[in-house]
Amino acid sequence: MNFLTLKRRHVLMGLAATTALPSISFAQSGQPVSGGTLKISHSTRIATLNPLSLSGPAEYPCIDMLYSRLTRIGFDSQPHPDLAESWVASPDATEFTFTLRAGVTFHDGTPLTADDVVATYQAILNPDIPAAATSVLNMIDTVEALDELTVRFTLSSPFADLPFSTAHANACILSRSALDDLTGLETRVNGTGPFKLETYDSARIVRMVKNDNYFVRGRPYLDAVEMLLFPDLAAETANFLSGTTDVMLTVQQADFERIAGSPGIGGQRVNSGRYVCVVMRQDAEPWNDVRVRKALAKAVDRQLLVDILLEGLGRPAYDSIVAPELQYATDKPEIAYDPEGARALLAEAGYPDGISVTMVASDRPAIRSQTAIVMQQTAAAAGFNLDIQTMPHDTYLANVWRKGPFYIGYWGMQPTIDATYNLLLTSEAAYQDSEWKNEEFDALIQAGRSTTDEAERARIYAEAQTLELAETPYIVPFYEDVLTANRDNTNSWQVAPISRYFYIENVWLDS
Repeated sequence: MNFLTLKRRHVLMGLAATTALPSISFAQSGQPVSGGTLKISHSTRIATLNPLSLSGPAEYPCIDMLYSRLTRIGFDSQPHPDLAESWVASPDATEFTFTLRAGVTFHDGTPLTADDVVATYQAILNPDIPAAATSVLNMIDTVEALDELTVRFTLSSPFADLPFSTAHANACILSRSALDDLTGLETRVNGTGPFKLETYDSARIVRMVKNDNYFVRGRPYLDAVEMLLFPDLAAETANFLSGTTDVMLTVQQADFERIAGSPGIGGQRVNSGRYVCVVMRQDAEPWNDVRVRKALAKAVDRQLLVDILLEGLGRPAYDSIVAPELQYATDKPEIAYDPEGARALLAEAGYPDGISVTMVASDRPAIRSQTAIVMQQTAAAAGFNLDIQTMPHDTYLANVWRKGPFYIGYWGMQPTIDATYNLLLTSEAAYQDSEWKNEEFDALIQAGRSTTDEAERARIYAEAQTLELAETPYIVPFYEDVLTANRDNTNSWQVAPISRYFYIENVWLDS
């Protein structure tokens, strides 16, 4: 039996309840102790606590503490039991039955039942509700409660990756009563996670306190967690170095060596598929011409970006959003910096004198605007006159994201190739922002999720990646390592390539 077969069997059949939490080794100063308040910092505000729709980097750790899902991605990038203690699949992967843990309660004390799971998934699949997880779960035909603790999903086509999709960061299980007030989800929380919401100030602090009735015995160790939101990176860094905070959730590349080398502080670096991408709306000129998109691809000095912006803490990428670590990822051909080749493509597309265009970048995180500035310099020799407009992140979200013609996007790594493409590139993707519509590509992704044959899936996804590279819907110049730092008194803090799952219930502070 080969590795892929073993991996698929592992996913389809689930895990024993006792393996709900990944087994991880940490440098610890002794046995875990209870108590204390963990203070985590980030330099972006929190726009919402609605788990159906949120997408911000400081929002995901909060909902990972406040809510639970049927499954949860571990540090091994595999799905593990969360609210579901086990699951089984039909041989053709068109039917999945999840068995829920007994005795789980929401924060208000009401019991979790299969009916809450049904209601949650009906909301996710409701076309009138903007739910981020819809695109990775839209193969679900029906979801039904077989009894108080058993849920059956019937799929419209085979999909072996369903336990990955039920772990989607936005597929948090909500109570049926909470779903009666979708607006209330913005600021009120009634989850089943290890912490309960105490204070919510979207620009300053989110304070969460220990859930004494959390379903994992002995967890969490901490009495409380505070997510502190700073107005700028300088203030965040100064507070961390002075000891005001315990964890700096995201460290910028230029600061990593200095911060990680400071007394009493440890830094972590994890290879990841996190990436900056250049969004080129292809429903208008000039980006509707693939020659212009490919000209810009040749105008990017990728190694220079890695060396200068990432301080070497990353890898060049060649315009695919599929990270090399993902199953079915293919090797991508190198795209060399070639300004003369870019000029020739622009001339062929009808721009012999080059092209002038405004590129918009949010000021958060700083890597967006930094990428734009370096691209402005390297693309000038290729005939691109880029006028860089940097704006506050809130303004960018309101006026540019998924609306503007040419801007810098920023995305974390997804657990599967299906989730990656259904996040951004299929015609009905959750966050479709490029208006790249390709029926052949859509058909390939649908075919890939509809077969359980590993060799056939590999062939299909290879063809999809070839089509992506041929059409260049995005410029993806590099993959960025995930960087974080914590003080020595903070034990079991760990980050993963997929920055959506944190297991903060395992973290403890030295007494």
